[in-house]
Amino acid sequence: MDPSMQIPTDAIGYVFRTDSVAGWSYIGQSTRLDRDHVSHYFGSGDFIRQVLEREGPNGLTKHILATATDQLELHYLEMLSIAEARRDGDQLLNGDFGGPRPSEVMQRALMQFAPEVMAAADDPQRFHSGLLKHREMIEQAIVEAGNASDEEFYAGLERDLLATQDLSHPCPACLSTVGEVCRTNPRSLTAPHATMQSDQTRRFDRRRSELALMAWPPR
Repeated sequence: MDPSMQIPTDAIGYVFRTDSVAGWSYIGQSTRLDRDHVSHYFGSGDFIRQVLEREGPNGLTKHILATATDQLELHYLEMLSIAEARRDGDQLLNGDFGGPRPSEVMQRALMQFAPEVMAAADDPQRFHSGLLKHREMIEQAIVEAGNASDEEFYAGLERDLLATQDLSHPCPACLSTVGEVCRTNPRSLTAPHATMQSDQTRRFDRRRSELALMAWPPR
């Protein structure tokens, strides 16, 4: 393993950045610390997943940005890293602020505990500064979002996936109906429907990924 990818023994997770030769980047977090996963995991957000399915990992470089000793710190450092990249004008495949999913639940918690920061979401410089200045309030929002009920979690997740995934077909794996998020994948409760994509759908997903680079914050 590259020495720059080493994880301290007291860390429970890390924040990473995937950079593409095409000019885009993705920032995420992981608590999988085994050597193979650290070396080969480039992200699982909706947009980067679509890119990886189409193009594979060729041309990607991964860097560890920070490590954390608890989940609260990990969420905060992910949010801070995403905000810093947006402040610097980087093109990100991230579609939200980072932190606990779904994004709507996190945004609602920010409005409750850090309204001044949330009000600056349209201004990357001010939003990044707000995360630094009001860390305690941001962490309160993270805790609140992480305590969302199952009903809130799945309702928000479904809204997230409806904005990024093609749910116009029934899922052949779990038999969920049109418009319903697949929740039966044993490896991931957030997995989208598994299906063979048509050329038209692949072109639509590619265009959607391109638009994600230009649209922030999510509406």
